[in-house]
Amino acid sequence: MVPPLDAVAVLKLLLFLAAVVGYNGEGTTVKVASCPLITGGKCPDPRVTFYLYTPLNPTLPEKIEYTEKSSNLLQLNFNTSLPTKIFTHGYNSGKFIFDHLRREYLERGDYNIILQDWADLVPSPCYFTAAHNTRFAGRCLAEMVRRVWATGATDVHLVGFSLGAHVPAFAANDLRPLRLPRITGLDPAMPLFVTSNLDEKLDASDALFVDVVHTNALAQGKVEQCGHIDFYMNGGITQPGCYGESGCNHHRSLAYFAESVRSEAGFWGWPCGGVMHYILGLCPPRGTPWKMGEDVDQRGQGFYVVRTNSAAPFARGPWQVAPTEFTRTGLRFLRSPWAPFRRR
Repeated sequence: MVPPLDAVAVLKLLLFLAAVVGYNGEGTTVKVASCPLITGGKCPDPRVTFYLYTPLNPTLPEKIEYTEKSSNLLQLNFNTSLPTKIFTHGYNSGKFIFDHLRREYLERGDYNIILQDWADLVPSPCYFTAAHNTRFAGRCLAEMVRRVWATGATDVHLVGFSLGAHVPAFAANDLRPLRLPRITGLDPAMPLFVTSNLDEKLDASDALFVDVVHTNALAQGKVEQCGHIDFYMNGGITQPGCYGESGCNHHRSLAYFAESVRSEAGFWGWPCGGVMHYILGLCPPRGTPWKMGEDVDQRGQGFYVVRTNSAAPFARGPWQVAPTEFTRTGLRFLRSPWAPFRRR
């Protein structure tokens, strides 16, 4: 659901109400109707928890306990020599949404998988307060990253979906001047994050490398480029196989990225000047193919279009230029750039 145009004004009113309720020295939680609104606050917090999965416990999570100075990571199955992936869910959701992605990584190889669960701060129908609470969730995520780094582990990759894609951005703000190695944003939420202030949303400055997957731009997801490289799947607005299903287009970003972890074919895109260029048919497949997903080449930059199948397996492998024919008006592509939007 897209909030009304005066959403920012409503949020400011909520923050004002929070301010007049009081401050207890560690931050205040205000209930606006049944919606929690966090102002200030310190981590750890019982409403923002972290769970660890590893090759030694691929299905049963271990709860991570931490403070500002220590954690129990080294008493758990955490392996400092392995890459660490930290996943953050979005609005009206929970850590369960990453079950598929977690399985894909642990079937691919050995990883530390950490799931951030902040479901108590993002319940429906509380989108306005949930959007504000991303800042607090980001603060707790930053503290968890510090605890991971304190073990000697350095290979840390943050993955956020929807509203959760902005949480790593707020974590990055809190971690300055240290830089995160990589953030992946899966269809970052648009409502209440349309701003020119880079500190209030996911952007390329938040990590050494930021890659973004767009599947529902102009609706639940952002249309603007948010990373070093942005992949607009099937143009980034609607997805083949999603016919009026609520949330289908938005959730495809998670499905595509999860499949990319072990896909042999892979998701490959081509460069384009932007969404309007694609809609107007000005971006036929050309240039150097670039791979989307876990194995993205981090030298890539810019806007890329990726075509997919309408059902799993979604990956189509490296794209190929369609057969062409010469007409009186010149060279014409037989395969229309509108093809991804046609029902198959």
